[in-house]
Order: sequence, then C-alpha cells, then structure tokens
Amino acid sequence: MRSIICLLLSATLLISCKKEAFVHPEYIVFGAIQGDCANGCRFVYYLDETSLKQDPTVKYFSTSDLSAFSNTLAGDKFLLAKDLLKMVPVELTKTNRTLFVDLNASNPNLWYAEIKLKGRTFTWTFDNSPGSTPSYLKPLADEVIRVSASLQ
Repeated sequence: MRSIICLLLSATLLISCKKEAFVHPEYIVFGAIQGDCANGCRFVYYLDETSLKQDPTVKYFSTSDLSAFSNTLAGDKFLLAKDLLKMVPVELTKTNRTLFVDLNASNPNLWYAEIKLKGRTFTWTFDNSPGSTPSYLKPLADEVIRVSASLQ
C-alpha cells in the first residue's frame, strides 16, 4: 500500500511539473534595422525591468555598447513595451540559428532582438515573413514589430 501511495505521489508530481515556456532575460534590445520608409527605419530600444531607453544615434548596431541607449523614454512607453521581457521563448535560446530571413520574400523590413540571459547574450535578426519565421518565434516577432511601431 505504501509503495502504491509513493508511486501515485511521484506520478502526480511529474504531471504537475510544467516546463517553463519562456525565459526571463536581464534585458531585451529590439527594433528595426532596415525598412522601406523614407527616414531610414532604424530605431532600437533597450528594455529591462525598470526602464525603456532608446539609442538616438542608432550606433548600437555597430558598437554593441549599451551606453548608446542614452534617451530614457516616458513611463507610458515603458508600459507599452514591458511585456516583451516575458515573451522570449525557451526554444529561441536552444537554437544556433540567429537569422530568420526569407531571401525570396518581398518584405524589405528587418527586425532585431537581443537578450542577456545568465551571462550569455543571444541575438536574432528576422523579417517575420511566413516562410522564415518558426511558429515559436512568431508571437515575439509580432510583438517586437507592434511595440516598435507604437513607440515611433
């Protein structure tokens, strides 16, 4: 009887343990690095648990220096973006793939995301075309694009 109870308790614990679907990075850098608009379509943001900052010079892509994010945005804009920190799928940190671009797509827009997680930096470039965006990346990609557009 005792072994049956232990077995049932073990099975219950195994079933109740869910794997985390998302990682919780220290920060996320996101934005547009290329686009089809007149003013260059380059804008990039830094988001952590307390603030949202913008690189007004758009030099972050060439320097990778977080101090480039010198322009702190207002609290309402932070509220628009803060959920991005909760949307980075675990699968994205398990792949060696960093480029999600369909070279045959007519979409000229390129987006960027970078996170720091447990001392390691991960980066991705994506166009969010159906042929290049895996299903696990789609919700984050959609939200990066939506938030970026809202911040402009």
